[in-house]
Amino acid sequence: MKSVLFVAYQSPAGSIWINETFRSAFGMYGEELEPVVLFMGEAVLAVRANCKPEQLGCLPLSITFKYIARYKTKVVAVNEDLERFAIAEDGIEPSWNVTRISESELPDFMHAFDKVVFF
Repeated sequence: MKSVLFVAYQSPAGSIWINETFRSAFGMYGEELEPVVLFMGEAVLAVRANCKPEQLGCLPLSITFKYIARYKTKVVAVNEDLERFAIAEDGIEPSWNVTRISESELPDFMHAFDKVVFF
């Protein structure tokens, strides 16, 4: 099965990029492609348990929880970005089952995918 990495790097506050990243990733299952979502830069703010973009008029991230559970979509966040924004392990939304990766691992991680899409 081919794999696709969706990389979100822009802040979820006031933007649609996190929602679009997940909408695109979930659409891959119908095409028999295996998606993985990577958060880096300001996008790691989305993994906080108290992130509520719906208060800014965006779609609530909570709707992604059922799809992540159903499809077992892998969600990855860059460890150094989590630390930069002071997002502790206990502050990460548990429904997302986030895997942490270091910046030094990013090149090999990204090259392991058939396609990489940036948001």
